[in-house]
Order: sequence, then C-alpha cells, then structure tokens
Amino acid sequence: MRFSNLLEDDEQYNIMECQKLDNNILLYKQKIDENQHYIVKLKSDQYAVLFEKGQILDCVKEEGIYTIRTEPNTSFPEDFSDYVVKKNNDRLCILFFNLKTITGNKFYIKKKYKNDFYGEGTFDFQIQNPLKFFNKVIVVRNYYSREELLEQIRERISKIVTSVIKEAKREYKIEDEIRMNVNIFKEYGIKIVYFNLKNIQFKKKL
Repeated sequence: MRFSNLLEDDEQYNIMECQKLDNNILLYKQKIDENQHYIVKLKSDQYAVLFEKGQILDCVKEEGIYTIRTEPNTSFPEDFSDYVVKKNNDRLCILFFNLKTITGNKFYIKKKYKNDFYGEGTFDFQIQNPLKFFNKVIVVRNYYSREELLEQIRERISKIVTSVIKEAKREYKIEDEIRMNVNIFKEYGIKIVYFNLKNIQFKKKL
C-alpha cells in the first residue's frame, strides 16, 4: 500500500481529511476500509502515515490530494523497518500528525528543589520529525493529546533548568544556556520553538 497522486476517472472515492488536529491534539488515527477507494486531503500543517499491523507502509508531508494504491511502496527512500510497533494488530489506517506550533505550555520550578530557587516559564513546541516522534514517544491509539506529552517535557525542562542554574556562574546567562540545552528534544522529533523563563528568584543565603 502507498500514497499516490494518481486518480482514476472511473472510480468512486470517499473523501478523507482530518479536522481534529488543534492545539491539544498531536495525532489522530482514522481507519480505512481496504475495499473502498479514498481521496486523502492533506493540509500544509499535517503529516500522514499509512500504517497497518505495526508497520509503516508509506508517509507523505506535502499539502495536496492523494489516493491510496494497493501497489507496494518502492519510491520512499527511508527504511521503515526501524518503526515497527510490536504486538500491534491495527488494520489499515492513516495516522495524521499535527505539525502546528503547540502554544501556551507552562512549567514551574518550586519547593522540591530545596528552596534554593524557584520560578516559572512558558514554551512552545512543534513535531519536527514525525517518524522520530512516532518511534520514540507515541503508542498507536485513536489520538494522542498534548497533555500526554506535556508532563514528560515539563519534567525534562525542569531538570535542565535546575542543572543550568546550579552550574551557572552568571545569572544573566542562565536563560541562554537553557535554550541551548533544550535542543535535547530533537532526538524525540520535537523542537522547542519558543522558551521563556520568568519570575525566577533565588533564596537569599543567610
């Protein structure tokens, strides 16, 4: 199975497009009937993966209109063998990934760090590499929400902030160093596109 730009005039198509992706939904799964013909409408801020029984069959990221062909995929350059989900019995489906910037995410650093300092901040993130995100973060389900990912990102950011603050020699350099360190999320296919640390206060030493 693969995505194709080829349309057959004598076929009747069901139109499939994902309207579910917003600032709270990162991934949405839509099942496909193998006996039906589909036109897939992909928006500019979406990425589609054709998926069946634990295996990626094809993917597409360019905005446009596609059909689903029964021929095997011989054109896509990436090796999908690294993206197998074991013990997954999903029938043929499309996974729609949200490539929009996810905004308004907050994190807090509070008393659990022994009152040496505390503060808060905001960050925006984006799925930059859907296949890495698929491989290292998600479990295939009907949808994957922002809230499911936020706690993991917040925990990592809090650790990064804590480490940088403890080691920083100049307080005015703290935010710059944190911005450099949050690039760690790239290995999960996620990019922090905006980061703001505010209201940070240090406990006065006696």
